[in-house]
Amino acid sequence: MGLNVGDPTMVWWAALGFMFFSWFMWPAWVPFSVYVLEAPESRRKKMFLLFALAGVALGGILFVPHLLNADWIDVGINNRSLAYEDTMFLDYLMPRWMTYLIYLFLIIAPTLLSTYLHVRWFGLTLIVMLTVVYLFLSYAYISFFCLLAGFGTLHLIYIILRNKCRRECPVLFS
Repeated sequence: MGLNVGDPTMVWWAALGFMFFSWFMWPAWVPFSVYVLEAPESRRKKMFLLFALAGVALGGILFVPHLLNADWIDVGINNRSLAYEDTMFLDYLMPRWMTYLIYLFLIIAPTLLSTYLHVRWFGLTLIVMLTVVYLFLSYAYISFFCLLAGFGTLHLIYIILRNKCRRECPVLFS
């Protein structure tokens, strides 16, 4: 959006929209969703809230500086796919791979630690998606991870439509 007509303002806004979901929403929303789903009496519930708060903090650190520094966003085309080669605030504090590792930990660990089997299955779905992107699509990994995350959403829809959580915990979902 905007790349084909050379409109840097449109590219910036479209990139910000994409980055809001990829850099802010995912690390906050996934652990928060696990927190909400976890039974009130679960000893893990507080831990999931900490994951969610850490996700909000990381998401804010990754996203907000791009609002203030438009030149940190560089969107290009690599092998007919969008590639986001941006600067991140945390690049000044740690290697990029460490930022990615924290990001992935915050979205995958809560799902694997959930007491609900189907939430753990979703965590495995995230690992499979990450593996596919890493092995085959690393040249535009951010775009492809988000595309595959959209497909992963189909797994969540399956869980919801089949009422898997209701069967697993009728007290919480009745």
